[in-house]
Amino acid sequence: MLYALQTLPGLGELAWLEAQRRLGGDDGQPPKLVGMRAVPGRNDLVLIDHRGGPRPLLTLRTSEDAFVVAARGFKVAPDARGLRQIHAAVYHSDSAEAAVKLWRRASGFRPQGVSFRVIARMVGTQKFMRREVGRAVADAVKDGWPGRWTLVEDDADLEIWATLVEHELFCTLRLSDASMRQRSKTYHLPASLRPALAAAMVGLTDPEVDDVFLDPMAGAGTILVERAAAGKFAEIHGGDISGEALRAMQENLHGVRGEIYVSRWDARKLPLDDASVDKVAVNLPFGKQVSEEAELPGLYREVLAELVRVVRPGGRVVVLTGDYRLLETARNSAARRLRPGPRHRVIVLGQAATICEFTRGN
Repeated sequence: MLYALQTLPGLGELAWLEAQRRLGGDDGQPPKLVGMRAVPGRNDLVLIDHRGGPRPLLTLRTSEDAFVVAARGFKVAPDARGLRQIHAAVYHSDSAEAAVKLWRRASGFRPQGVSFRVIARMVGTQKFMRREVGRAVADAVKDGWPGRWTLVEDDADLEIWATLVEHELFCTLRLSDASMRQRSKTYHLPASLRPALAAAMVGLTDPEVDDVFLDPMAGAGTILVERAAAGKFAEIHGGDISGEALRAMQENLHGVRGEIYVSRWDARKLPLDDASVDKVAVNLPFGKQVSEEAELPGLYREVLAELVRVVRPGGRVVVLTGDYRLLETARNSAARRLRPGPRHRVIVLGQAATICEFTRGN
């Protein structure tokens, strides 16, 4: 069956890697990548052929939503003909009945009558409006799909997402709810990381069972929670200079098991021994997160130098920054032992950012 995983812009490749690693079909085979699409500035979509049931998709942490594909359309015209093609593709879909059964299986929904709403998105230069796409899809569902279907504006039993990317249509049924993207947080702070982004950063550290893991600027603790969820570890250390952040961290880590230590500290002067840490993931402040943007160059240099001190040779360091040039200048100045690896461009709160991978050299 064809499924779609939705995640933050720039995380599509990492979401696919997690799906490939964690999903096994009913026959034990991993999923197959069908393709990737993007709604610029909003989402990445990962299309996978997965032979197992839908529930395992809801456990993925680098994705924010999971869908089953009920219909597809190709070579959709950019004018009024396209609306007729969209209606026909949804009305005549051979996959709709199976997709609805999988949605019922995932949601536990039993009644035969279903209320639904359509969320329409478009990428391209079409001559029609999003609401017209939504209307075409809704009419096709009511007219052509088995069962009783009632279109509503809010509080629907089912969300149908119609995404038109240039000339290609994906009509998908949402399997997940808000808990998939908003998990692991009961206490929020301004500029806190989304859990999917934190999970992607943790994944890039290559988690291992004997890790001593560190987030030196942990904020509300999202990265710490995601590391705990990623598998066994020896110790997790996190801290922040802000007392409010420390309280949020403690609240969000409540009930998380393991050797987890949180402190109020200055990330430039960590109370940790030399070469005592195996893995680091950290969200370095963006310009708007500190009182004066001029403070950032010195802050970056001192934090990176401290990471060089506490991370063992061969250890992994994953950094999120809103200013890659500033990060690289700081590394060249104070942390040359951090050997650069791959970079991943993402969008964070509408702002371009980069996830940078490093390995601590000798």
